[in-house]
Amino acid sequence: MKHPSFDIDLDKHYNATVVIACVACGHENRHHLKSLSPDHSLRCQCGSDISMTHTAMQAAQRRVSELKQAYRIA
Repeated sequence: MKHPSFDIDLDKHYNATVVIACVACGHENRHHLKSLSPDHSLRCQCGSDISMTHTAMQAAQRRVSELKQAYRIA
């Protein structure tokens, strides 16, 4: 099974949003990192299920920490 790729965006309040690309159609789905849980399926507009593994969630949280350090945010 191919895992979706993701990117991290920070809003003006420095809340993390995960941008997850659907492996079936490539559509970018946006969800707040705090609202996601590992292996919980989300539905893309094409009807495919999207989920992030526990390892991917940890990588996303690490990336958020790196971004906040780079911008000198607590």
